[in-house]
Amino acid sequence: MNDKTSKNEAASQGDREESAGFLTSEAGTVGRPEKEPQALKPARTTPENGETVKQPAPKKPEQKTKLEQKPQTLEDAAKPQNRGLFRSVVGLYGVAIIAYAVWQVMAGTQAAPDSAAVAVNPSIESNYAFLAAVYAGVGIAFLFIAWKFKWANMLVLACLVVFLGGVGRIISWASHGTPHWSLIVLMVTDLVIPPCLLVWYAWINKSNTIRQQMLSASRV
Repeated sequence: MNDKTSKNEAASQGDREESAGFLTSEAGTVGRPEKEPQALKPARTTPENGETVKQPAPKKPEQKTKLEQKPQTLEDAAKPQNRGLFRSVVGLYGVAIIAYAVWQVMAGTQAAPDSAAVAVNPSIESNYAFLAAVYAGVGIAFLFIAWKFKWANMLVLACLVVFLGGVGRIISWASHGTPHWSLIVLMVTDLVIPPCLLVWYAWINKSNTIRQQMLSASRV
């Protein structure tokens, strides 16, 4: 009887200890703060294997169109085609004068129309060759003006020489009669082309001056 009683007491005491241990472990679990979730690490921008990462190329600044770009100098303000066309015409005129003058020097008075019946006179030939060579020098002046536009101030003198040649043809016409029709054509070109070139040159300078004034006013 006593043995059963002691066994029952021992069993009940063991149950009490187990229940106490369970409560203790449960209380420790409840009272212990939960672990905070670890924050995600940011992704690496550079690889660990040492390879270089290509960075995006910087955007190039947008280039302004020709209409948006403001000219900075007189050369930019002036239209290039005005001077280019003018210089081409002056150069061609100079080449034509040189070609005609060289032909006159080489052929002499026999190159003039209606001169086949006239006997060759060395004195006249010398004087004719001299005047033709001077005329060739005028053509060379036109070529230099077309090549270097800064020498365009010589244009007035060159055009004046050619124009005076046309006036000389008029005086000869009035004094000695009507020449060959080809010489009349040359007289017209001598009297018309030089003034046209001077008017054209004056128009280019005037237009450039106006553009320069507009450019200066826009910068104020």
